Amino acid sequence: MFTLNLLLQSLHSVARWVVILFALIVIIRGLTGWFGKRRFNAADHRYGLFFTVSFDVQLLLGLILYFTRGWAGVLAGDVVGAMRNSAIRFFAIEHLVLMLIALAVAHIGRSASKKGATDLSQHRRAVLWYTASFILMIAAIPWPFMSYGRPLLRLFGLEL
Repeated sequence: MFTLNLLLQSLHSVARWVVILFALIVIIRGLTGWFGKRRFNAADHRYGLFFTVSFDVQLLLGLILYFTRGWAGVLAGDVVGAMRNSAIRFFAIEHLVLMLIALAVAHIGRSASKKGATDLSQHRRAVLWYTASFILMIAAIPWPFMSYGRPLLRLFGLEL
């Protein structure tokens, strides 16, 4: 199980940066399209898809880690005790819930951007929804400066 968790943690860590990269790309493309009055083209659709799919993969990896690392069991055993410990509360509840909401917002944004009546409204919807998703996602990441933070990158036991 240790090797599987090490592999999953490494993939989850790398996937974080892929999701962040695609989030920034879709937000920047949306802003340049919105303020540059550019057509909402196939590349805009494609990058929105890449963002949501990479986020879906990240969620799948995270859920596997959630259940194999025992976070669900911690809640089942002692909810009150888990709520008193900020690190346990963050990983058992806050991280999971905020990421699920961020993912839902990203998918809503993808759908909303496709349904815009004009190119301008498609870009505007993409920017607003993807930015909201990005902010929620950034808030839910256990950054190294937090008391329960994680390294910026984990690769098979190497932590950067």
